[in-house]
Amino acid sequence: MKVVKFLGGLGNQLFQYAFFCALQQKFPKVRADLSEYDSYGRHNGFELERIFGVQLPQLTPFERRLFSWEDRRWLQRKLRRIYGTKRAYYEEKVLFGYDGPIFEDRKHRYYWGYWQHIRYIERVADRLRAELRFPDFSSLENIRLAEVLADKNTVSVHVRRGDYINDPLLGGICDVGYYQRALAYIGAHVDHPRFIFFSDDIPWCRKNFPNPYAVFVDWNTGKDSFRDMQLMSLCKHHIIANSSFSWWGAWLNTQPDKIVVSPSRWVTIDGLELSGIILPGFRVC
Repeated sequence: MKVVKFLGGLGNQLFQYAFFCALQQKFPKVRADLSEYDSYGRHNGFELERIFGVQLPQLTPFERRLFSWEDRRWLQRKLRRIYGTKRAYYEEKVLFGYDGPIFEDRKHRYYWGYWQHIRYIERVADRLRAELRFPDFSSLENIRLAEVLADKNTVSVHVRRGDYINDPLLGGICDVGYYQRALAYIGAHVDHPRFIFFSDDIPWCRKNFPNPYAVFVDWNTGKDSFRDMQLMSLCKHHIIANSSFSWWGAWLNTQPDKIVVSPSRWVTIDGLELSGIILPGFRVC
């Protein structure tokens, strides 16, 4: 059996789901561990089922105990030895890396990681595009904006602040300078672009990027936050943050000639190979 631990917000869940689907192509029994969301207080919990109708086969309580390396009771250790799950725990080796040998490994495994690499997605891209269909808009604001986004020159701009501001790994990368460069790049390559700002801090965006023709989306909150990703996917071009949320908003846009502007770094760690997340076709600013 293969088990994938799901954790984090919607963007992370989508990467983990792509990895899960890729495993399903190779192995007959793949299960999801969603126990993280029993006590997860950030974002909006596990969202794939609520938004996309994805129903994952989950671990039974007995199977969870078999794969739980934290339970050190004698009986559980004995059962793990009998069922071959004693050394099943497998943590992602390199951030943003691709671990191809995983798909040749026949042993029981419990996978912990984010699996943010395009090659996992490419293995199941057709399935993902067929399954990841957002529900119809219900609010008038989103319905009206969706009509505007049909314009060929709309550009989504994602500004992630909130939990990123003081984050030592993710913060400080997409600063005002990055967005100024990205907006200038789009202005030089797209005729009369119309910028659509998505952020958890819209007042900050209005102050720093005043534009009488821009739209600042501030109404999709709480359980409706996913609607921002849906609207991003309807834009023609994208300025993304170092965030899986806007990465997926851009990936779900199927237009072949889209421009995706990205920061040159994704995290503050030096020396990482990032071509699996900052794709070769991205314009880096």
